[in-house]
Amino acid sequence: MRVLLAETNWNAMTAAAGLDDAGLLVTRVNDGRELMDFADFGEQNAIVLDLDVPDINAFKLIEQLRHRDPLMPIYALTAHDDWESRKRAYEAGADDVISGPVNPAFLAAQIKAAVRRTAGYASKSLQVGALTLDTDHNVATINGQELQLTRKEYEILEMLVLNRERLVTRETFMNHLYAWNDEPDTRIINVYLSRIRQQIELCGGEPDIVETVWGLGYRITARADAAQAA
Repeated sequence: MRVLLAETNWNAMTAAAGLDDAGLLVTRVNDGRELMDFADFGEQNAIVLDLDVPDINAFKLIEQLRHRDPLMPIYALTAHDDWESRKRAYEAGADDVISGPVNPAFLAAQIKAAVRRTAGYASKSLQVGALTLDTDHNVATINGQELQLTRKEYEILEMLVLNRERLVTRETFMNHLYAWNDEPDTRIINVYLSRIRQQIELCGGEPDIVETVWGLGYRITARADAAQAA
């Protein structure tokens, strides 16, 4: 999962470091306008900003973010225990307002739960047929056997499961994995997907549950459930 975060003060910097430690990818931006630019074109799963963002009205920013994506989890940080500001942030569209020094582990748990729920999953484990993803530890298993995946391979598989039955394009994978930072050739996605399929097969699964739709993208298919039922 990737978080877009405006790193505008010490509290936000603490949050960014803690989210990294919790196994989330973090796209750091410098201010509210840059956050809005990245929100338009990035492939983030959640957004975090401080209400003291210096260059733009934070409530209007939240309102614009919510208007552009009604389902995006948005978290507002604030150093103040000001009920009026909290109320305005909720009214603008924030999912939660976290006052005082941020607890990064708690914020990470909130973000992961919201992303899973938005994708239609009720627990911390994402399951499609025999494939299970433990989002707390970034571990994938088939019938209880752990797939030996790199971080980027796990992220690709998680994206496919979170977007179950929907196509994910190569460009979407690239934006999510690299956030326009030192991107390699897009053909690297073929390498990652080949490795994922190999690991699924080695653990007794059906590698073609990761389906290629030529010229369009990739998806996890319903045959994963059918294979388990059989």
